[in-house]
Amino acid sequence: MKRTIYLIMALLLLCIGTAFGNGAAEETEVKKVIMADNSWDSILVHNRIVAFIMENGYGGYEFDFVPGDTAPLFNGLRNGDIDVYMESWHENFLEVYNEAIDSGDVINIGPNMPPAPQGWYIPRYVVEGDPERGIEATAPDLKTVEDLPKYWELVKDPENPTKGRILVGPPGWLVTEMSQQMIIDLGLADYFEPFLPGSGTALAASMVGAYEQGEPWIGYYWEPTAVLGRLDMIMIPGTEFPPTSVDILVNTEFSKTHPVLMEMLKKYNTTIDQNNKVLAAMQDNDLDSAGAAEWFLRNFEDTWTEWVPADVAENVRAALK
Repeated sequence: MKRTIYLIMALLLLCIGTAFGNGAAEETEVKKVIMADNSWDSILVHNRIVAFIMENGYGGYEFDFVPGDTAPLFNGLRNGDIDVYMESWHENFLEVYNEAIDSGDVINIGPNMPPAPQGWYIPRYVVEGDPERGIEATAPDLKTVEDLPKYWELVKDPENPTKGRILVGPPGWLVTEMSQQMIIDLGLADYFEPFLPGSGTALAASMVGAYEQGEPWIGYYWEPTAVLGRLDMIMIPGTEFPPTSVDILVNTEFSKTHPVLMEMLKKYNTTIDQNNKVLAAMQDNDLDSAGAAEWFLRNFEDTWTEWVPADVAENVRAALK
């Protein structure tokens, strides 16, 4: 009888211990998350993709989005005021980034998207034509940057008609200085003048205006952007700038208390083309960042369902309906 009683008590203790053990495992996931909300659209959308999946797929999560510029938000990530940084373009602040990684304050958990391309672009119809729009190719032999001198007259500079015009970016941008130097280094200074539009908006408007008129255009741009999601532009070989890494960073202490979210973030990965398309849809349909996140989830289901278990994916689909 005593042995039976001891056995029953042991089984009860085992069950109680197991129950408390499972509860402790569940409680390890802290469901409050603070995300860096920088000023560009793509990171705003990625933040809300993550929030939508975690809130609707797993339930119980609460997200705060802290707006700001790169430096203060990255400092917040280091000291724990920010938990997740969905788009770190850290080649732009490499010394500070390396310090944070080396100190163990921040973890890089991998790319959000492939390294972002940037360089000099032209409309595809300039090289290949566009029969649907009745546009003939005006530079069919433009294969690399070395061929540009043959076609300077296509983009004749109104202020200096003896040369062509290359839009190199607004004043103050590092890439503007780099483009100006490229014109010299590539031996193009006898054929082209650099032109500095007053802002990034003016740069994009120049490209869009030329494209809508079916006219030639040469200038600096980068991806992912809404403009290159809407327009069929191609980069001129030989004008590529070093591509920029776009990675997901998390605060180290945060990573220890959010195992479920970390598991998804480690699998989170998108393409440049997807980012271009979602940004174009955001602009064309006048969507806010939350609306653009839902557009992404509806249109790229094959991508995000690879990040989460099947039951979580079903919950997200149901929320999207």
